[in-house]
Amino acid sequence: MKTFRILTMVALAALLSSAFSACDDNTTDPVDTDPVLAAPSNLKAASANNAVFLSWTASIDEGESNFGSYEISVLNKSTNETLAPRTAGKGITSVRVDGLTNGIRYQFTIRSVTNLGKEGTTFSTIEWSPAFRQTTDLNGLPIKVYATTSTSFNSAIDLYNDQGKAEVIPQSGQTFKDRGDLYLYAQSNTSTLSIISPDQANNQGMVTQFSNATPVDIDDLDAQLAMDPPTDASYTQKELTLNNGTVSAGKVYFGRIVRGTDMFYFRLLVKKGGNGTLVQGSGADRYIEMVASFQNAPNNPFAKH
Repeated sequence: MKTFRILTMVALAALLSSAFSACDDNTTDPVDTDPVLAAPSNLKAASANNAVFLSWTASIDEGESNFGSYEISVLNKSTNETLAPRTAGKGITSVRVDGLTNGIRYQFTIRSVTNLGKEGTTFSTIEWSPAFRQTTDLNGLPIKVYATTSTSFNSAIDLYNDQGKAEVIPQSGQTFKDRGDLYLYAQSNTSTLSIISPDQANNQGMVTQFSNATPVDIDDLDAQLAMDPPTDASYTQKELTLNNGTVSAGKVYFGRIVRGTDMFYFRLLVKKGGNGTLVQGSGADRYIEMVASFQNAPNNPFAKH
């Protein structure tokens, strides 16, 4: 009897072991009900006054049922301080990040976040700086620079004077030598107009260099976003020849002002006039109207990707 009981217990143990093994064979991993989402791509930026515009290509996972939003973290690169994150909803591919300081470099990082708050493990990042936006001159008027042929309005411009304003100044005399940033040259009343560095004038003013990067056809500096600024090696020109014919939009040029060992970078939008051209007015009094994004912090070309 004792032997029989032992054999029975062994058989029962084997049966139970077989049953558990069968259960293990049929076990499946639990379904992940909140999978991680892919990051957006093609992150771009543009400088505004105390703000930066960002745009991106939507995440390929936006159509997933658990897609919640985009989270944008902001890091002050000067102090290493993390600012309050910004959020953009599903279907949004651009934001304006306010509350920043001109001349400070910020790192922007964007991730996709699920409805339950799970952050994506991948991200897109870019570094950019806000910059002063000059839309009017010292007197609150549109910024107009006249050609050198004009006897009444002959002028140059200081893009960022001691008050932080754009100031139209005469294209002659000590003021021009000391702080003229560019002027508008015309050989005659009908010749092509050029934006020129002051050091090319007879009285030898300051040095301004223009990038040889292709100018951007656009009517609004806010809409001119990029992944990188022009390279330092591209600033090889001291003259920009303007198209005298009809244009589809204004043109954005890139420049920098040389002041000793410091470089001050800017974007210059030459606006399209009501006549459909960059060059407005007629005869001796032709002119251009402009808007500028000026980086007052030295040696800061807006971005570092």
